[in-house]
Amino acid sequence: MPVDTVIFSGDGPHADPWHQLAETSATIASLLGDEDQVAIVTSVDQLEAALDGARLLVVNASADRSTPIPEDEAFARILDRFLARGGSLLATHSATIAFPQLASWRSALGAAWDHGRTFHPPIGPSLVRRTGVEHPITTGLGDIEVHDERYTDLELVDGAQIEPLYVHDEGGDTHPLVWARTIGTSRIVYSALGHGVRSYESQGHVELLRRIVAWLRYDV
Repeated sequence: MPVDTVIFSGDGPHADPWHQLAETSATIASLLGDEDQVAIVTSVDQLEAALDGARLLVVNASADRSTPIPEDEAFARILDRFLARGGSLLATHSATIAFPQLASWRSALGAAWDHGRTFHPPIGPSLVRRTGVEHPITTGLGDIEVHDERYTDLELVDGAQIEPLYVHDEGGDTHPLVWARTIGTSRIVYSALGHGVRSYESQGHVELLRRIVAWLRYDV
């Protein structure tokens, strides 16, 4: 039976020295429920076949490079077909660094890491504030205490409509950390949370993740 959720866990050119993607991908998988319905793949070559019949793609990846490689374009074609059939996408934490200069990826997420401008304060206990946006993901939820990095000054894509669900304050400004968007019939969420396994020790973060996945799977 086809799996429901595929996690693309970055490896090789889709990883970096600072994020333990295999560990966080395994943690995400364990939190999503029935292990028979979740598959983890680590290469673009595996991705298209794995997505056959799946409803949700989770991208937990990064990059230690600033220029594209041929695999990035292959990923773009797979993602475009997946979204065109109404598949849902969750991109976590360093996914804004992944697939550098890939226009379709930036457009799907609504933002990207801007080298030279985007940064994060030192990792540590952080308060992530819920916004006033009414959304099924956040109904009944409050602010979150989490041990994590707070991405700051991400480059938002011009014209991209996002619904900011959680934000943080840094440098006198408010910065979006978690947002939802819809493109056609596809639902998309970007969450800047999840630097390491310790982030998922926060019950607030775990509940938020489960709410996000329920919305992306059209369960709410």
